[in-house]
Amino acid sequence: MAEATVTADTLAGYLRLTGKAGSRTLHVLGKYQSFTAAIASPVGREILNDAIQRHDKLLDRVASLDATDIEKAEYKALREVILRWSEKIVAYEANLKSLNDGVRMANG
Repeated sequence: MAEATVTADTLAGYLRLTGKAGSRTLHVLGKYQSFTAAIASPVGREILNDAIQRHDKLLDRVASLDATDIEKAEYKALREVILRWSEKIVAYEANLKSLNDGVRMANG
């Protein structure tokens, strides 16, 4: 699978759109390459947007130690879902690129 490159411009654009909440989410999830690659794509940003926004709210609650046990469980589950979706988005993007490259080669 081809690896996507996340540029400084890509991250700057994401942070402009999401502000402080996006920065916190990137910090928490950024160590996962698939998440970073997924949010670099328009498809990934669109698919992950709602989950990331909810993650931001739960992260605030967990970090402030005000989270209920249910919110803590939701936070953990949501983090896993975001990471799983990220892997699928990266695979989709790689397969789409491969398909497009194959079509271009076939058409010469």
